[in-house]
Amino acid sequence: MRLLRLNAATVSLCRSRKALAIVLLAIASLPVAHAWEDTPRLRINYLTYPVDWNGKTVMIGSRLQVPLNANGKIPAVIMLHGTAGLSYTGVYYAAALNRAGIATLEVDQWGGRDLPGGASSRPKGLGDMLPDVAGAYRLLVQRSDIDAQRIGLMGSSMGGIETLLMMTRSHSDATLGKDVHVKAAVALYPICWLYNRVPGADFVDLVDAPVRILVGSEDDYDGGGSACEALLRDLAPSDVAHMSLRIFSGATHIFDSFAGTFEYNDPTANRRQGGIIHVRPDAQAREQARDDLTQFFAAALRQQ
Repeated sequence: MRLLRLNAATVSLCRSRKALAIVLLAIASLPVAHAWEDTPRLRINYLTYPVDWNGKTVMIGSRLQVPLNANGKIPAVIMLHGTAGLSYTGVYYAAALNRAGIATLEVDQWGGRDLPGGASSRPKGLGDMLPDVAGAYRLLVQRSDIDAQRIGLMGSSMGGIETLLMMTRSHSDATLGKDVHVKAAVALYPICWLYNRVPGADFVDLVDAPVRILVGSEDDYDGGGSACEALLRDLAPSDVAHMSLRIFSGATHIFDSFAGTFEYNDPTANRRQGGIIHVRPDAQAREQARDDLTQFFAAALRQQ
């Protein structure tokens, strides 16, 4: 496991860098999230919301979990799945966030579109399904139990790509409205080689919010941890001020899977040339990622 931290000597470059430093320091001091047997009583609702898709309106499904032991309005995190669709990993992460007093809204991007998941279900453009985030965001801000000023976003693989795109000012303004943005984001193994190389993957001019990337060193989709290090190294100082990166030694793509070891052919892997991706579930890295992202959101979405 490697943790890339921003140089402390540059923290004073801008207010956002100072805010990120505070979040990272707070991560170390917060209690570790436990397994779901310690999850509080929840109110669980299955909700839908409309999204325009290919000239028609589709209803996107979602699972809302709100801890019942919280007082007043609470923060929330929108969760986006990977290409394969919803999985038990989402349940695992949601339980930890709920225990930390954070509501979760896990979005099903495939069901409402009647798509099976997998590479054939992906839209042509990387940002084509970002309206799903807008719908989820609007659903949350309209609720009396959610603090509209403390909404975060996380996603895995394809969902991680969407998460990073939403942290750019151009996509956020176009999707949520001028100067409206989520307040923190976590992207798990988000294919870092793509950004600022592939059409539609511009990652510049970030919104004023902390962004954390979690990735394995042996992720063979497109360079894994080294590609993410290169991405941050090439960002403008004003953008890298928002970023932090954690690399899990020996972990592969989808290291947090509960589905067992497998491999699959993905036509967009290997720098868009296609290739075989190897997945080895790593229980230790999965637990560390769960605790890391829970503590990150608890710090970043803490009431001021």
